[in-house]
Amino acid sequence: MRHYEIVRIRENGRVELPMDYAYELGMVEGAYFLLEIDTDLNEVHMERIALPGKKLVEVELVVEDRPGVLARISGLFGKHGANILFSESEELSSIGLAGIVAVIDVSGMSGTLEELREELEALDVVREVVLRPLE
Repeated sequence: MRHYEIVRIRENGRVELPMDYAYELGMVEGAYFLLEIDTDLNEVHMERIALPGKKLVEVELVVEDRPGVLARISGLFGKHGANILFSESEELSSIGLAGIVAVIDVSGMSGTLEELREELEALDVVREVVLRPLE
């Protein structure tokens, strides 16, 4: 359900939401939100991606742009017990490559991030891998 509220910006760009809406959205200390910011349109879209207690890692990949690549990567995440909370992919010009950005929850992951990185790098369709833990 959509609600509309007028709020006043506090110091340092802080926004204070009415408590009943903040609670419904899961806006509690330690929660993670994705902000989509469009400076051309002066718009911000905010989406909760994880409640407190999760251990999140941002994954950036450059891969070959062909069918089945995303399935192989997500299968590898599943094999390690990592849960995909957000992902987005984009064709990189017309050079046959694509960029993938994902946020994964590694709280229940078996093995280490280094092992996951090595297995991702070993896939013949992967060109670059960056794993960045989120604090």
